[in-house]
Amino acid sequence: MCSTFIVINLYLFTLQTWMYVAVPMLLYAAERILSSTDDKDQRVTVLKGIVYSGNVLALHMSKPKGFKYKSGMYIFVKCPDISSFEWHPFSITSAPGDDYLSVHIRALGDWTNEMKSRFEKVCEASSAQQRMGLVRLETKAFNDLNLEENQSMYPRIRIKGPYGAPAQSYKKYDIVLLVGLGIGATPMISIIKDILNHVKKSDTITEMENGLPSKGIKSGPQRVYFYWVTREQGSFDWFKGVMDDITDYDHDNIIDMHSYLTSVYEEGDVRSALICLVQSLHHAKNGVDLVSQSRIKTHFARPNWRKVFSDLSTTHGSSRIGVFYCGSATLVKELKELCREFSQNTSTRFHFHKENF
Repeated sequence: MCSTFIVINLYLFTLQTWMYVAVPMLLYAAERILSSTDDKDQRVTVLKGIVYSGNVLALHMSKPKGFKYKSGMYIFVKCPDISSFEWHPFSITSAPGDDYLSVHIRALGDWTNEMKSRFEKVCEASSAQQRMGLVRLETKAFNDLNLEENQSMYPRIRIKGPYGAPAQSYKKYDIVLLVGLGIGATPMISIIKDILNHVKKSDTITEMENGLPSKGIKSGPQRVYFYWVTREQGSFDWFKGVMDDITDYDHDNIIDMHSYLTSVYEEGDVRSALICLVQSLHHAKNGVDLVSQSRIKTHFARPNWRKVFSDLSTTHGSSRIGVFYCGSATLVKELKELCREFSQNTSTRFHFHKENF
C-alpha cells in the first residue's frame, strides 16, 4: 500500500515538472535567438593582439559603426571559432576618445585559455623582446596587411554592448578612489585613459590660446586616487603603458597612483629588506622602479585601507568621495564598512560602488 502511494505521488510530480522546466527553457531559447540577431550588428575587426607574460591577452578591435560608450562600461565577447553560443563579459579598457576598442582578458578558464592559445599562434615576439627574454607576443601591425589577410589570420570576434557598470558614474564626484584587484584594474584603465585624454586636450587648447601651462581638465574628477593590488609581478607588463602615461602627461598630479605587489612581505619586514634596498637604489639611480619597470614605485604587501580612508577624510574634509572597486568579493565587506564608518565619524562622505567577477 505504501509503495503504491509513493509511485502515485512520483507520477503526479512528473506530470507537474514540465511547468517548472518550460519557462526557464523558453527564456533561454529567447535569449539565444536575440543573441544570434545581435551578432550581425556587432562584427569587429581585430587590429592587434598582445599576449603578456601575466597570462593576459589584450585585444585591440575596430569600433562598430555608431558604437558609443563611457569609461567603466563592459561588453560581451564571443569567438565563433571556439564556441557558437558562449558570450563572456569584459570591461572596456580603451577610452571613449580612442579610435579603437580594447579589452584585456585574463586566461583563467577553458574559453579564455583557448582564446589566449589561438592568439599566441598568430603573435610574434620582436627581436628586442626575444633578446630580453620577455614572454610578450604581439601581432603584426594592421596597416602592414590587407583586410582579407588580416581577417583570415585572426580568430573571428563578435561583441554585444556596451552595458552599464557602476564605475561609469565616476564623473559625478570631484574626488575619486579607484581600487582594482588584479585583472579588476581593467575598468579603471579606461577611466584613467579618459582623464589623461582630457589632460592632453586641455594642454593643447591652452598652448594654442595663450601659451600658458594647463590648469587641468575642465570636467570630471579634480583628484583621483588609484590603488592597484596584484599578486603577480608579470601583471605589471600589461599595465606598464598606463603607468608611463600617468607620469608623462599628468603634470598637475591629478592622478595619485599606488601599486602593490602582495607576493612580497610588507616594507619594513626583515624578509623583504634586501628587496626594498635594491629597489630604492635602482629607482634613485635610473628613475625606474625595479618591479614595474615604470617610474611609479611599487609597494609591497597589502595597503592599510584604514589609513587610506583616514588620510582621504583628513585631506578632503566635507567632500563627497566616490569609491569604486572591481575585483573578487574578498575586499568588498572591508571597503564597504570603512566607507560607512568614516562617513558617520567624519565630515567626508564616502559612496561605495562595486563590481565583482
